[in-house]
Amino acid sequence: MQDIQKFEISLSTVLKKKEKACNIHSLFSYQYTVGIGVSEKLHVFEERSKRYQYKTCILLSNEIREGTKAAYPVDELEDCCCIITPSCLEEANFYATVLHEFVHCYQSRTSESDIKEVLEIYQHAFNSQDYMWEINHDFPYTNPDFLKLIQNISRSNFHDIQEALASLKSTLRNVDYEYMIWQIWKEGFARFIENKILRMNKIPENNVGSDFESSNRTSFYFVGDHIWRQLELWDISLIENIEKVFTVLEGKGN
Repeated sequence: MQDIQKFEISLSTVLKKKEKACNIHSLFSYQYTVGIGVSEKLHVFEERSKRYQYKTCILLSNEIREGTKAAYPVDELEDCCCIITPSCLEEANFYATVLHEFVHCYQSRTSESDIKEVLEIYQHAFNSQDYMWEINHDFPYTNPDFLKLIQNISRSNFHDIQEALASLKSTLRNVDYEYMIWQIWKEGFARFIENKILRMNKIPENNVGSDFESSNRTSFYFVGDHIWRQLELWDISLIENIEKVFTVLEGKGN
């Protein structure tokens, strides 16, 4: 019980940052559940009366790995939940991690399913019961056009980005291009919002993935952040219309 009370106090400090983040995006005006995983137990906390309060404990079939920072649907809650472990609460500025995961909860609640269900890569993963496709897809990270995109993204405007994506679309397999756009839309948006929050709190930005010489999945987060920045400059209304952004990234929208 002592740990539960400690968790409640720590999580409640996130709410002041979340309230300020409403100036960044309307997604923070909604309430999100947080689950703290300890071994195979998920301690669930929900926002009530301007603080996080313990709700229930869910017994999971698999142990939650220490250091987990994620957001995914929990059947018992019938909603997407921010999932962390106790060590996260000990990190400096852990609220930024929690708010990052709230972005994914928002995506899950709104347009994520509608977008991914028409993707070839998702349909193949679903049919083959590949539940880890978002992490394990074998993307050609050494593709020269992709490396060029990483290297140039911080000084590219939206027109440059459109040309770079069109070039990649012509050289990548369809599933690889879909995977790239999906990660830019999903993780890039979360990184974009996270960095806005960090800047608002005068904390150095998260630029993991910026090294084009060792590109990997986090490269999409870095690239995606800068693409969302240019999208905001190009048409600020798109930041609140995230479903439309996916069609723009695909090259199907204006």
